[in-house]
Amino acid sequence: MNTTSLDNLRRLTEGGPGQWIPFTLDVGSQPGFSEPVQRTFKRLTGADSAAEYFGSDVRCFSLPVRFGGDEPSALHESVEPGTTFDEWGVGHVAADTEGTVDRMLPPLARANSPRDVEKLPPPLVDTSVDTAPIERYHAAGYPVFGYGGSVYEWAWWLRGMEEFMVDLVDNPPLAEAILHKTAAHTTRLSLATARAGIDVLAMYDDAGSQRGMQISPALWRRFVKPVWTEVLATVRSAFPHVKFFLHSCGKIDAIVPDVIECGFDILHPVQPECMAFEEVHREFGRDILLAATVSSQKVFPFGSAEEVRQAVRRLAAVAGSDRRCLLMPSNVIQPETPWSNVVAFAEEAAALRGE
Repeated sequence: MNTTSLDNLRRLTEGGPGQWIPFTLDVGSQPGFSEPVQRTFKRLTGADSAAEYFGSDVRCFSLPVRFGGDEPSALHESVEPGTTFDEWGVGHVAADTEGTVDRMLPPLARANSPRDVEKLPPPLVDTSVDTAPIERYHAAGYPVFGYGGSVYEWAWWLRGMEEFMVDLVDNPPLAEAILHKTAAHTTRLSLATARAGIDVLAMYDDAGSQRGMQISPALWRRFVKPVWTEVLATVRSAFPHVKFFLHSCGKIDAIVPDVIECGFDILHPVQPECMAFEEVHREFGRDILLAATVSSQKVFPFGSAEEVRQAVRRLAAVAGSDRRCLLMPSNVIQPETPWSNVVAFAEEAAALRGE
């Protein structure tokens, strides 16, 4: 019986060697192409799905979510025309460049106590959608990644980054109330997504900057780690087969052992600008499946196609004969990226499995 992409990823996430190094152009469960790159893809190929066109090893399906209250603008003192709102009621003011955000409006900016946090309506998860695509992906032998949520990153989206960081030190009860608010929704969303048949729950929780952690490792371990541990344990107890993917940009090497202890199975992006994949793989590659990423910040947009190919080959060489990594872009592929670089990545990644 032929090994499928789903079989291969299961082996890797359970600690074994892979038959090949899987690759995807997506970023976990999220599209890997920015809108301009997606338009270029459709114009040049006539196809709708990059995963199908390039034959990557992952498919994606996420449940829709929406704001749980009546009017998100009511959460803010003032709102500019054209502001959009996400499922938490966070306002997003678009910048002049497509796909970028100029400012975010946190709905808990005026919160003073845990009671104020309780009043914020949690997002609603739509479980009535047709999940037949998941069954089709499984029938074709693909693992399916679905959006699972966030904890720390959502917390500062809700409160404002500076305010939330101050709360961690100056008003811990308020910070903890916000973290438990985001964790409760992440748990609900993850359980519903796993129930729909998803194989890998993709969580997004940037904890790093280019030079270090956004907050100290001690604060992260005190406030964030226990919450993630509880979320993952709750979901895993109900769905033992589900795996957990964490996207966390920046230099987070100080907490990689903690990420493993929380129960995550895959870590992305091991950001090339901030961390050496060779070192992280050598130290932690047996304990967690690492994303081996080509830089969306430097190599994809500003390197040559040959440099992209060299980056893929170098990452594969680090993984060695065990093939314990997952080839991916480090983040969304930006509009400046030459289309030839995208093709180079996909072709070189596919070539690693003999195609």
